[in-house]
Amino acid sequence: MGEWIRTQRLERCRKDLLLSPAPAHGVATVARRWGFVSPSHFSRAFRAAYGVTPREWRENGLSGRFDA
Repeated sequence: MGEWIRTQRLERCRKDLLLSPAPAHGVATVARRWGFVSPSHFSRAFRAAYGVTPREWRENGLSGRFDA
């Protein structure tokens, strides 16, 4: 059950990173919104799940290189 919840939170972060590109909604803000207390932990978990860092996801997703 815990892994499913973590996966759902990561998926919502992944989508939010593309939907809220404003500087006020930085990677750490998105991570906190979905319950990740540590930005470094979030970054490691995101990379393990998706193969890229949250910042890379945002930059490449907004340029159209990744699909949401």
